[in-house]
Amino acid sequence: MNRKAMVFLYICAIAFIIAIVTFYGSIGKQTPGGDTKLLGEKEIQLFGTYEQAEQDMYYIGLAAQISAERASQENFQEEFEAQFAKYLEKKSITQEEYTFSYTESAGTMTIIGTAAKDIVYEEENYRYSLTPNFRVSIPFEMEGFIP
Repeated sequence: MNRKAMVFLYICAIAFIIAIVTFYGSIGKQTPGGDTKLLGEKEIQLFGTYEQAEQDMYYIGLAAQISAERASQENFQEEFEAQFAKYLEKKSITQEEYTFSYTESAGTMTIIGTAAKDIVYEEENYRYSLTPNFRVSIPFEMEGFIP
């Protein structure tokens, strides 16, 4: 083999080794996702927010169900709203944010609560909001009752 070809081969080999060392030496600094070292860390945080939102929605629906069951039939609307307001205080939500509609049909009282504003969950990289509406049906025996 000629001498010029051998010099060129050595230069290419040394350049290749330098390129590999440079690439693998700086790969730790170029990982996607910023400074986190665990893959999926931000996704787990997002799922935690979804879980918290679902827990809050379940709490509001269960509070409405319990309030409806504890309210007497004689003064149903006022007692339901008073009981429900007590439960909402624990979640820092006011009852004024809700409008209620009461419907009686075939021995069942249906209460639909519509929220005026959303519950917002803000984290470092995202914002998640939901509207905490609910629908509750309970057996009701009073005939002709319209709140």
